[in-house]
This record gives sequence, C-alpha cells and structure tokens, in this order.
Amino acid sequence: MNSVANVNINANKNTVLVLTIVLLLFMQQSIVCGQFNEGQPVTDNFYTEIPFEYLHDKIVIEANMNGIKGRYLLDTGAMCVLFKDSTNQQYDNSSKIRIGDATGKKQMAEVVRMPLIEVGDLQYEDIPVMYVDMFAGPFKCLGYKGIIGSNLLRFGAFKIDWHQKKLVITDSFQTLGKQSKQGAKMHVNKQQSSPFIKCKINSKNIGWVLLDTGSGDIFSLYNPTASWLTKKKAIGQPDYVSSGTNSHGAWGAGDYETSIYCNSTLQIGITQFQSVSLETSDGKSKIGMKMLEQGNFILDYPQKRFFIEVDENSNDLAIESFGIDLIMKDDLFIVNGIWKGTAAEESGIEKGDIVEDIEGVNLKDKSSCEVFLTIKALTKAKDELTFYLLKPDGSESRKVTLPRLKI
Repeated sequence: MNSVANVNINANKNTVLVLTIVLLLFMQQSIVCGQFNEGQPVTDNFYTEIPFEYLHDKIVIEANMNGIKGRYLLDTGAMCVLFKDSTNQQYDNSSKIRIGDATGKKQMAEVVRMPLIEVGDLQYEDIPVMYVDMFAGPFKCLGYKGIIGSNLLRFGAFKIDWHQKKLVITDSFQTLGKQSKQGAKMHVNKQQSSPFIKCKINSKNIGWVLLDTGSGDIFSLYNPTASWLTKKKAIGQPDYVSSGTNSHGAWGAGDYETSIYCNSTLQIGITQFQSVSLETSDGKSKIGMKMLEQGNFILDYPQKRFFIEVDENSNDLAIESFGIDLIMKDDLFIVNGIWKGTAAEESGIEKGDIVEDIEGVNLKDKSSCEVFLTIKALTKAKDELTFYLLKPDGSESRKVTLPRLKI
C-alpha cells in the first residue's frame, strides 16, 4: 500500500492582480469517441530532452507542425492545436467537429490530420490537430503557434524538471528512474487521452480529477462537487464568493459565480497538501499549474501512473485578488465579478464596468497585450491598488482604491 506524503503549504500574503487562462478543450463524446487518438510516432529511439519556458503559468516548448516552427503550449487538458494565423496552409483531409472550452462555450472547429509533427528529436505522423483561428481574449498576447496536447503525448511518459527547466519525453516512467509504488494510478480517457488522478478534499474522495497543464489555477472545484462536499460536511461555507470569474477559455471568458474555500487539505494521488485554497467553477474539477509547479512531475500515459516530487521549499498557494475579477474583451479590461463583503462591493463596483486605468500600470499608454503581460509584475508588491472605472454607457467615471485581500 502506498504511503501518503504530507506537504504543508501556507497561504501567500503577497497577492497580485492576474487574469487566468484555462483552456481545457473537449469534444462531444457521442461524436468523436477516440477520434483524436489516431496517428503514431515514427522515431525509433523514443527519447528526447527539450528546454522549456515557464511564463504566465504556462509551459512553452519549441515544436514544428508540418513546417510551422515556433513556441507551442504544452497542455494535457487539450488536443493538439495549430492556429490559422501561423500559416496559410490548406489541408485536404479536414473535418468539422463541435468543440467546447473550459467555460462551457462551444464552437464548430476544423480538424486535420497533420502529416508531420516534430517535438525535440521525436517525430509523429497523422496526429489529429484542431486547426482554428487564434483563441479569444489574452491568449493572443502569448505568441503561440499552437498547442501540443495529450493526443500526442499519450505514446509515452513525460517529465517536467523544474530545476533544469527541461521537458523529457520517453517510453516509460522506469526510464526516468521511478518505481510504480512511488506514484499513483492515473486514468486516461478515450476521447483525447486526457489524464486524470484520484483526489480527496479534507479526507473525502471526490473521484477522478483532470491534470491540466493548460490551467493557471491551483485547484478548480466543480460547483456540484462543492455542493456535495458541503452536504457531507467535508467543507463549510465559502470564505469568499464572487459574482463572476477571471478565467478565460478558448472562446471567451466564463460567466458563473465563484466560491473560494481556504485552508483545505487536498490529496492528489498519494501526495497530501495542507492549507490549500480551492476555487469553484462550472467546469469539471481540475488540477492546474500553480499546484503542479510545486515539484518535478511525471505522467506515464501507457502505464497510467502519475508522480510528483514536491520540493521542501515549494511556493505558496493562494487565490490572488483585490476583490474584483477582470477579463480582457475586445482589447478592454472589464470587471467580470465582484467579491461579496469586500471593499470592491461596498464601493459600488458592478459587473461590466470598464477599467480605464490602474495607478502604476498606465493602461492608456499601452496596448492591451502589453498590459496583460506586465500587470502581474507591476502589481505584485502593492498593498492596495487605485482603479479608474467607467460605466459601460460612459455615464460615470470614478476613482476607487481597493486593499489587497488577506487570504
């Protein structure tokens, strides 16, 4: 029987202003069961090491999709994607399918069989790829050519080595020096090989949860699961409730109420984390990069095993807010949620208010992408922020100073 490793993670007192990108692309099961799990690797020696960047809670690698070289997001919650603005190529072997994102929005998308994909020293052929226009919101600011997803990664194991900033792809976890008992059982779904791990919240089993490297969250808790945990007295009333969310999916921002539960115990496989903040959503529960960045981790798809080596000096985990949730829409920053019982609610800020400026950020002198890429660093050390807000109809402009929340 595997032992449970305990990790104590305290809440982070240094909150910042941030917008979250959560992709999680999925298909209608009745239409496409297994359709994305086609193609194969064509490299004899199945081993490669690739340097990666870690920016904006995202793992980014260099890859090549049929001659389109550049930066690709590594996203276990999605299938492979190529953005149309990266190329003028036309593909004959295309089909249309309905795709949903993490916020529940759905669109028809083109799917093609990619003749060749190169990731490091590895080559793959005929992998199904979603061929679409650039995603909505801040995703356009990140400069990706596309996404390397689980329907390509499924052929072996991969390791994220944070210390060496290196992605290793190989045939198995044994090649990476691990034994089965050091990891936990992983489920791989039939639709697009997305990986899931069993989780417990405050000792209550909530079943299989997606391991999603495309999510910038700590842990996103499905709203019905939160209701069930409340009935089972595993969690109490939420510490905070927001009328909206700052999460962006592929097709736009979410539009649902968010609850936040602080100081929870979370067990992922055989590793237990203390003092974790959980945030609810309308999408299925998932583990995001703020949790996975706590240590080196391995996913082995064929053998269905997950490993994480949590560092002793791991980063703090906390929800980050000044009491409002911002989204980026049509190159504007818009209030999409207000946290109840905070100074933001008391000041009369409403959903739909437009952020004209933030003191110290200077929105008026920058493009929306410049703001998105720098706002986290510019607000990181602030105990309070002053916002200049405009009503959607332009009828009122005002200045509001909001304190940092002590979560």
